[in-house]
Amino acid sequence: MHWDRYGSAERAVLLTRATGEAVVFISVGVDIESSKASLALDGAVGAVVGVHPKFISGPFEKELRELARDPKVVAIGECGFDAAGPGWEIQAQAFALQCALARELALSVVLHIDGEGAWEQLRAAEASLDGLSAVRHYFTGDELQADWHRARGHYLSFGNPLRREPRLREIARQYPPDLLLIETDSYPATGRNTEPAHVAKVGETLALVHGWTFAHAREQLTANTRAAFRVRVPG
Repeated sequence: MHWDRYGSAERAVLLTRATGEAVVFISVGVDIESSKASLALDGAVGAVVGVHPKFISGPFEKELRELARDPKVVAIGECGFDAAGPGWEIQAQAFALQCALARELALSVVLHIDGEGAWEQLRAAEASLDGLSAVRHYFTGDELQADWHRARGHYLSFGNPLRREPRLREIARQYPPDLLLIETDSYPATGRNTEPAHVAKVGETLALVHGWTFAHAREQLTANTRAAFRVRVPG
């Protein structure tokens, strides 16, 4: 979730409700400033630092490299491609840089892919992902995209759309159980009330899709989160 976007009072309430659902979360930055803020806040089990493709505004390698060495950091991202961002060449350069840093520091990458042409850009930049553990954040793609990620051993992370879209449930059903993750991508916005506690509902949906007990789903997803981010998650 984007923990830095909430005020301290809101964070306290959200953390209490998440704890009540036995949900832990990772704080995610979208640029250098929000990544710094995420690292400075308590409550999350880890932080993802990086520059989102929509927020590329200039050189960032030096500052990101310094941030990424913090022991709280569990991945680089959200990085990737977005049709609403700057030119594809600029996005490709930022993506390659962040993948190289993740490889250097033995960190995972969190992928953001959105908008017309973004998927094609990721495929063109595939070499940047060689040897990396990758998480496709908030997956809403199709079966062909899922197959591409599966062939490369990438994690697919599903959010609330899994609860309402049958095609996503079928993709999740067919995807390797040890490569599944769940999230809510929580941040404050007009008309949006998603919060970390709601990830339990996504997990319940995934359990029903696979015919798992809720307890087994929790065990599987906890193990997957530990493996994807090399983070300590309470069992």
